[in-house]
Amino acid sequence: MDRQIVAAIAARRARRALSNRPINQESIDTLFLAAHWSPSCSNNQPWRFVAVSHPETLAQVKEHLTRGNYWAAPSPLIIAVVSRSDLDCEIPDGRRYYQFGCGMAAMSLMVQATELGLIAHPIAGFKQVAIKNILGVPDSYELITLIIVGHPSDDITNLSEKHQAEEVSERVRRPLDEVICWNRWDLPANQA
Repeated sequence: MDRQIVAAIAARRARRALSNRPINQESIDTLFLAAHWSPSCSNNQPWRFVAVSHPETLAQVKEHLTRGNYWAAPSPLIIAVVSRSDLDCEIPDGRRYYQFGCGMAAMSLMVQATELGLIAHPIAGFKQVAIKNILGVPDSYELITLIIVGHPSDDITNLSEKHQAEEVSERVRRPLDEVICWNRWDLPANQA
């Protein structure tokens, strides 16, 4: 059985040791092409991206990351993933399907980054309103995530002890039998 795609997905890690080396435009275009071809409900393609690479704008965005995302400072590219509910299928029971579509596009972009030898690390720790203002994103849109992109660095000394350990650790996943049920839910209700 060919597991080439599984290998590419497994190789993706949310690394933090980044170089400030610029990313060439061809690579950036390839990242967005991968996201562009992602599946979406009724082909609505709800994702919108803001690629931030201008040094002054990058510096402003980085000022509004939470303290735990200090490691993003060297990144030469931050991608804002933006959308709103009416850009995708509106599910009557209240599910926010546009977020699922944007998640698929973000994952396509991140796997492509891995294949290009780049790190693409999504984060939730940022001040949404401030960054939307910096980037000129209308109030009606939600800034779902920021993806920190950069070339990997061998120097991990600027990372906290915890992040240094994570940088060199094995990738750990829950056993499949803790996340998969067959035909009926059979996992403990209080499982974390």
